[in-house]
Amino acid sequence: MKVCCRHNEKEERHELDKRKQYCYPIRQRFDFGSYGETRQFLDQLADLSKREDYYPDVSFGKTYVNISIDGTGQTILHERDSSFILDMQKLAGQMRN
Repeated sequence: MKVCCRHNEKEERHELDKRKQYCYPIRQRFDFGSYGETRQFLDQLADLSKREDYYPDVSFGKTYVNISIDGTGQTILHERDSSFILDMQKLAGQMRN
């Protein structure tokens, strides 16, 4: 028999909703000097995503990559105590140096 307490579920949902309203989407653009650098960054970002089991919204062109992480994604990463965003920024910095 499954026992369910709706009051607790509502409180949990309310707490999650409260956290979400303070998480504005993170949007970052990374510019690179060549397609090769862009491709290398995307490959490393794919490895990071697999390791962290998190896949942000990604769009890219020949020499740039746009990354978007919505409020829900930020909540997931925060609850996992993940360094995904910092690791992503470090990867981009390494590619540009």
